[in-house]
Amino acid sequence: MSRIDQLVQSYRRHAAIPLKQSVTIAERTWFVVYSPDDERRLRSRLAEFEIATKDCGLLWREIDLTDSFARWLDTFDEEERGSSLATPSIVEDYARPGLINFLAEAIRQIVALVPASEVDRTVFAVTGLMELYDFIHVSEVMDALGKNVRGVLVLFFPGEREENTYRFLGARTGWDYLATPITSDS
Repeated sequence: MSRIDQLVQSYRRHAAIPLKQSVTIAERTWFVVYSPDDERRLRSRLAEFEIATKDCGLLWREIDLTDSFARWLDTFDEEERGSSLATPSIVEDYARPGLINFLAEAIRQIVALVPASEVDRTVFAVTGLMELYDFIHVSEVMDALGKNVRGVLVLFFPGEREENTYRFLGARTGWDYLATPITSDS
């Protein structure tokens, strides 16, 4: 059985556990942790995670961050965008807190589109995290989201996990997080 097959099975088992609404967003966040080498294979099989979610009586809403950097740059006026792209260090400076706040607000807006009667049983599947690698840390976006986000956040996380410490793409210093890990060996 492939690592992705095992990951889908682990996800399905976890999604079948009844949700607790009285817990913090940190406790309603699931990290689907996989090798960065499996990014394309995982993305091509996202529909299996959606089916597993729906089979467990939950709703699914994908939030794809793949083109978020470009969408954020489109918010700059043309002159500012040109000068910042000419000097990459400027973009990195702008990304904190600009890109972080842009992403957090984009996620909040998508969550707000779900009817109140459905949001607490909706899984918001965040994909495309690899695109953020050179600019910001995933933990910064999570912190910027705040505590009032409803539903379940599922981060498809290319990296590794050791106990409660996550390392993005296996390269950055990890951070501790209260999220539930879902791995191919869990």
